[in-house]
Amino acid sequence: MDESLDINVLEGAYQLINYDDEDDEALIQDFNLRYGDEYVEILRRARELVSSLGEDASGRIKRFYESLADHSMGKIRGFGNAVYALVKYMGLGGDEDVLRIQFRLVGFNEDVLTELIRAGVLMHRRRGILFVPEYLIPRLLEMSGDIPTPNIRESLSGLDTLGLVAVESAAFGSKPISWLFRAIYGVDFREFVVKTRIDNVLDGSIGELILNPIIDLRELRTVIHEMKDSSARAMRRVIGPHGQYTYSRIARCGVVYTVFGEGGRELIMLYPWIVPSRRVLDYHPREDRVIVIMHRPSEEFADVMGRHVNDLPQRTGFVFISGDEAVVYKPQSMSRAFDSFLDFLYRSNLRVTYLN
Repeated sequence: MDESLDINVLEGAYQLINYDDEDDEALIQDFNLRYGDEYVEILRRARELVSSLGEDASGRIKRFYESLADHSMGKIRGFGNAVYALVKYMGLGGDEDVLRIQFRLVGFNEDVLTELIRAGVLMHRRRGILFVPEYLIPRLLEMSGDIPTPNIRESLSGLDTLGLVAVESAAFGSKPISWLFRAIYGVDFREFVVKTRIDNVLDGSIGELILNPIIDLRELRTVIHEMKDSSARAMRRVIGPHGQYTYSRIARCGVVYTVFGEGGRELIMLYPWIVPSRRVLDYHPREDRVIVIMHRPSEEFADVMGRHVNDLPQRTGFVFISGDEAVVYKPQSMSRAFDSFLDFLYRSNLRVTYLN
């Protein structure tokens, strides 16, 4: 290989070797960004070079990795923090739409991804998928930057119920049961995700909940557990059930085991907000349970539940608390324990109404 070969042609040849899409649209887009008016000529020469190198093209181009790295590093001055964020938090590439959202959540402008492609820091492997060239990785790993970290507790403290539902779903990878989510919140989960935007925390605009990559997932989960535990204890004080309280990290709710004399044991699950997933329905499903949610049910709750009567454990009831009102949805299989719970609920300061 000619040691004096044009560095742009070498760079283009490297991408050609690693490009695996039959459609050249993304490839041409990259060449146009990197080389401007010369991109057609450079693309032609890069293809000729790859063809001339034969099966060992990748191995022979490796001899020029240092030169290629020098070439790209010379073009990234001015947005070093974005490169640092990419390397440290974003996994050296991936889905283009996800990366674009992640950069926005971190605090960069809409053009930063395009500028990184222009500099050769990112290349398309195929349409919609970006990667960092192998020869750049050692250099980029040595870079430092200044990326402000959001205060998780402060960010979550200002969210409404549905905002907290979105963050919990993203933090734990929870997939809600579609019909139960609609029954409780009155909206389809997929429609809800697309409309979700929480500055510096979360974005669902592509139909997937994307967290700010700087947020530490373990810290976020810990804060969610602590917030739910604290709020569940407050709920317990409002409705005042007797019995042992514990916080369940499995069901992500406060739990009170209450024994009503001869009525039997009732499992009271206290949810300041709820992601209605299998995790909820499969938590002690054969026991008498009442799921208490600090939120008004949707107007279609009873109708949706009626259509899914066989999808809900028969011994599970719901109570929705909003203001000074408790709205009750009785379980299919009534028990003396639930009757006793209702008697106890009537003795609270809450006004009790029924959905069924």
